[in-house]
Amino acid sequence: MQTPKAFAFRLAYLQSLAWLPPALLLLALSSLFLFDGSRAHFRGTGGNHVQISAKNMAIAENLSIDHNFLTFTHQTLDADGKPAYEPYGRFPIGSYALIKLAILPFGDSLADRIRAARMLMLLFFAAAVVMSYLSLRRLASSRWIALTATLLAFSSPIALYYGDSVSSESIIDTFGVLLVFHGMVIFEYEGRFRQLLLKVCIALLLGWHAYALLLPYIAFGLMRGLIKTRSLIRFYPPPPVLCQPNRATRSLMRSRYLMLGAVALLFGISMLTFNFTSEYLALKGEIPLTEIPSFRSMLDRTGFSSNVESIREGELAWLPWRGYLERQFHRIGAMALPYAFSQSFVDHDRSYARLRSVVILGIAASIASLIGLLFVRHHKILMVTLALSGFCWALPMRHVTASPYHLYEALHYMGIALTLFSLVLLCLRRLSGERIATALGVVSVLIFAFSALRMSQLDNSAQTAELHKAVIADIEVIRNVTAGKTIMAKAMPEFQSMRMLHNYYFSGRVVIDRYQNALSARQPVFVVTGTRIDGLASLTPQNQMIFLYEWDDYHGRIDEIIESGDRIIRSYFDVYLTENALIYVKDSCREDDIGSPFFLALFPVNENDLSDKRRQHGFDNLDSQFRYGAIRRGEQCIDIVPLPDYDIARISTGQYIQQPDGSIAHLWEGEFTFSRRLTYDRLRQINETISQAGEPVIRSDFDVYINDDILIYVNDDCHEDDGGSPFFLALFPVNENDLPDKRRQHGFDNLDFRFEERAIRRSGRCIAIAPLPNYDIARIHTGQYIQHADGSFEHLWEGDVRLTQ
Repeated sequence: MQTPKAFAFRLAYLQSLAWLPPALLLLALSSLFLFDGSRAHFRGTGGNHVQISAKNMAIAENLSIDHNFLTFTHQTLDADGKPAYEPYGRFPIGSYALIKLAILPFGDSLADRIRAARMLMLLFFAAAVVMSYLSLRRLASSRWIALTATLLAFSSPIALYYGDSVSSESIIDTFGVLLVFHGMVIFEYEGRFRQLLLKVCIALLLGWHAYALLLPYIAFGLMRGLIKTRSLIRFYPPPPVLCQPNRATRSLMRSRYLMLGAVALLFGISMLTFNFTSEYLALKGEIPLTEIPSFRSMLDRTGFSSNVESIREGELAWLPWRGYLERQFHRIGAMALPYAFSQSFVDHDRSYARLRSVVILGIAASIASLIGLLFVRHHKILMVTLALSGFCWALPMRHVTASPYHLYEALHYMGIALTLFSLVLLCLRRLSGERIATALGVVSVLIFAFSALRMSQLDNSAQTAELHKAVIADIEVIRNVTAGKTIMAKAMPEFQSMRMLHNYYFSGRVVIDRYQNALSARQPVFVVTGTRIDGLASLTPQNQMIFLYEWDDYHGRIDEIIESGDRIIRSYFDVYLTENALIYVKDSCREDDIGSPFFLALFPVNENDLSDKRRQHGFDNLDSQFRYGAIRRGEQCIDIVPLPDYDIARISTGQYIQQPDGSIAHLWEGEFTFSRRLTYDRLRQINETISQAGEPVIRSDFDVYINDDILIYVNDDCHEDDGGSPFFLALFPVNENDLPDKRRQHGFDNLDFRFEERAIRRSGRCIAIAPLPNYDIARIHTGQYIQHADGSFEHLWEGDVRLTQ
């Protein structure tokens, strides 16, 4: 038997331990704010994190009383030159209002605004963790189990990746669900109904996902009340009274669960009415209420749309149940696997969605949760509601949750992860006592912190940080110059197809972007582009990545480039080349020209110039679904795509469509090879160099000159068909060890690739350039050849140059 003194000491010890789980929880959450100090820009250069963050920040920044609190992504000009808006009223206004309040104090500093918005999302993330901990502490009657289950569930790659994503669709919605769940727990334990109603209204003000939790809770609550009432009637039958509802009906009508559903429904309808009214007024009442974008989006997401064209071609392949359920189980598995243990996570990458091990983990987690729920004795309705909430959202919204790209939809299965970990920990505590729960609680803090550290390093290289810093600095300059003016926003380097970035960076301005098929009646004053135009003075000469031009100067210079005849691909689209950009030209511009995306693959001279993600493929894939139709010049459609600053050996480009079965069909494609991007000024300089060089090193159909580190092929009798036959080039080094491993076995460096000569206007010459490596060359063997239909080769001419004695 313990002495009173020993008992008092043990009691004090246990009371001191009661404060340890909350302290560890706060310690774990602090890692989110400490590890990643690069929140002054968006994560990476692509994917859902960037797109949805930029979209929501644009909506928040545009939110104002001047537009009747309309939620829209950007404003442009209609055919009459009047401002027109692109509404986005799919979600409640509350989350956008909070983001607006967070970024409002920071003026025009884009970096500070992005940082403030992402920090706000982290606060919501922390609040969601706290709500989960408080709820599970009541349900499991253990602080340690609540700590461990919560941290393991929020250690998943999806939760951490989208934890600072500026979006009402991700962490804000998750916070709303867990806030409502906490209200349900308090109501079940203490009977406090008003706090539940308040939390439901707050959650619905932030997002719609709370309905997925309310639906099973209200249904199970009404069923439980009805069963309890019928049991009472069996023992206490009421006296027969004519024309009066029976006791079961009266009990059902007075049920608080029914009142909860009515309040939630009316509150949601009022917010939808506000959104629909704002859009209807912004569209000037020119279309029926049932045709406004938000109403049609609601029908599309739930599958009730009668407009078949509203379903994108690729979505038809996502809807079959087998693939749909596989994607859902993959999301469940991703939520049940802490990022510290996962091998890979790439946003917007379907290959990750096909990992069978994650799908199997999701199936096992779902089955284990359902089996474990059978053994729960107290407040089973709460645990069942939490586990089923994800499916109650995914199934009615199947037309949007079917997408393999919407990885943030996995956050809706947070309930299954919390249920699974809680039930497993409860079983372990029954088998091994409280000590195992304490030990696992400490381990869960380490797992969460390590997962947060790994996530902070994803898409967060020094190169990416410098890129974002330069882009944001450039755009801040442009925003100051273009205040109150109409602009055209063209593609930015590394941000092709990032329409949402344009929406945010230039929010509050009238923007004509690359997705508009034609210029409106009122032309823009400025052009913002990621391409430095040769021979055109920029209004922002100090900028590094993004440049500003006067519209008239820009338009005239593009005309001059096209008329210069530097056309390298003749196809459905003609493609022109400048020193740092490709120009796509369609002579007959129609509405359907923008319907199909382009692809662009750049093969560098030196593969080390590529990013780590691209190096394994050997080329830089700029297939970013960029579409056509940014500029009209008469009947022509013109678009400009910037090229990177490294030397390119070959370019493959074209346009394609994706069939309903997922296959790709090319509408047109073209390929060309060149050593360096040469302007006509550069070609003229080379022409002068050739004239002063004296004797060529090879005399043949083409004269060959050597100048520094390039080989120059010159044809004085230049015809259009001269570029049809490729050249070959074999370099024999002084020291064979200088060769790459693949070439060393042959003893020479085979640079046999298709590069075409380019004409110098008014000189009568065609010139081709081939780069030379930096090692010492003993001999060069080169020439030109044709390949016959039977596969044999014929040399048109060839020659040798010996560089060593």
